[in-house]
Amino acid sequence: MKNTQLYPFERNKYYYGMLLSVEDFNAEQKYMNDKRRLINRLIHGSGVVCGLNVVRIDEQTISVESGLAIDSTGREIIVDLPVTKKISDIKGYDRTTSGGDCRYIYLCLEYKEVEGGAGHSIADDNDNGTYDRIREGYSLYLIDEEPENGTGDPGELYEERTTVFWDGNLKITHVIPKYARSMSEVEFMIEVENFSKQFVSFSYDIQLVCLNTVEDDSSVLRVKFNEMLYDKTGRYSLTYKLKSNNVSDTEGTATIDAMTFSLTYDSMPANGTIAGRSETYIISGDIKEAIVRGMYDRNMDTFLREAMPRRLYLARLNVINAGGRLIIESVRNVPFGQYVVGNPMLKALCDIDVGSDKFGSENANTDNAVVLRQNTVDNKEIASGICRINLSDGSLKNAIYYSDEIVHTLGLGSVTIILGTPGKEGSTVYGDTSIFPGETLDIDLAARLDPKRGSFIIGIKPRSTIVVDYVDVKWTVIRDVSEKISEQKDMKIMIKPNSLVIKPRENRYLEAICFNMTNKTVRWSVVSPGGGEIDSNGLYTAPNTEGVYEVMAQSAVYDEVKASIMVVVRE
Repeated sequence: MKNTQLYPFERNKYYYGMLLSVEDFNAEQKYMNDKRRLINRLIHGSGVVCGLNVVRIDEQTISVESGLAIDSTGREIIVDLPVTKKISDIKGYDRTTSGGDCRYIYLCLEYKEVEGGAGHSIADDNDNGTYDRIREGYSLYLIDEEPENGTGDPGELYEERTTVFWDGNLKITHVIPKYARSMSEVEFMIEVENFSKQFVSFSYDIQLVCLNTVEDDSSVLRVKFNEMLYDKTGRYSLTYKLKSNNVSDTEGTATIDAMTFSLTYDSMPANGTIAGRSETYIISGDIKEAIVRGMYDRNMDTFLREAMPRRLYLARLNVINAGGRLIIESVRNVPFGQYVVGNPMLKALCDIDVGSDKFGSENANTDNAVVLRQNTVDNKEIASGICRINLSDGSLKNAIYYSDEIVHTLGLGSVTIILGTPGKEGSTVYGDTSIFPGETLDIDLAARLDPKRGSFIIGIKPRSTIVVDYVDVKWTVIRDVSEKISEQKDMKIMIKPNSLVIKPRENRYLEAICFNMTNKTVRWSVVSPGGGEIDSNGLYTAPNTEGVYEVMAQSAVYDEVKASIMVVVRE
């Protein structure tokens, strides 16, 4: 069905003796379909209703699970059976490979109708090409373009997203609320995506109007990012606190000063142009009311006209263009949040909000609760939290009590652990508690670090008999980033043997030797297409076809630490 004009509505008016034609029956179906589709679009929205997860099978193949979606005109799209396809067989593949060194492409879903069921027309002597059924189906296609006019994500009602930099490797996006109350804090977020294997760093200034930084009350926000200070995941979020000025019904703006932009890859300067302006509307009233008013003030024609061209993005495929052939590295499902939130989901979320005490909250004082906070200060990674250690009634002098294992989230290797106990009037006592008698409990504290697991255990020993049920221990873990980077640079993997010549269909074990790595777990893979198979133990099975194939061993903890060998398969 190519028609996207859903109204005005017109239905048949039947009467006794009326002659019905093909147009009358088609009008009957159109009337019912158009009404349902208009309700779908305006009440339910468009996007994925359930299922439709995209899974990477290998470097050339994906699988789409069965599921239901609603497109921008309210038409239901059902994928009734899981489908597995090579991306080279999907429509649009040739166009995406012609784009050069592309880093990602999008898998989209669209509504499709197919005529079927051979029919017989008594009015057609030749009776050629007559069908009596229309099967509603779907079509998959690839595209390398991002949405230009929104995606229908409900987040568009309350926040503004602006891509300010994209050079094929690095993408920087600014996110700011659409509305902010006068004299209140505004959360300004910067999303960073690095698709290259290199470490990226950048900095630039943002000029603020009717907004100021909370930290130093400045009208200039200085943005700095160094990927070497983080575990390399490729995706990061930087959050800054801004404060709106004492104004109302005025736009607060954050405009990039392009002259201050600097960019490096692996500490080598790189060129690039950054530009963008983010806006938040400062009001004195209720923000929820402003969001609702902004939605309902749009007339229906405008609302539908903006929505009609929207594509349904099922997944983003991160790819490498290898000589005109795309290799899938990873898959991110529904990258623009195009979901339809049904009534059961809303009911569940409301139940959780109402019964937050039942489900637990951030401030809940539960046994063994660990509240984590992690950041980076002066090239040091810091994580902190509170651990509750239960004691028996009437805890005896010199008895020892241990916490559960605590994962500090700073990774493997050496860290510094600082322990403290809550004192009077909100104070915290670190070190020997006997130096401050009466301030806190008379106890000794110690921590045992397991560098191979990235965790530790806290022990408590009362110096005298105490009558309490538990002790809350504040802990802080510190790691020097330069030491972490140095450790990673010294890590390496060697595959034994360093080369291999075997016959087709033969098996051979490969061994990965790890240097300067506390966790020696590796993931084996065959990089070359059709190059055979290798299991988790390193048992390589050659393919039937002769050739030269690459086999890789990659650290399960540090993705950038890896090694590979070339396997020659021949008779």
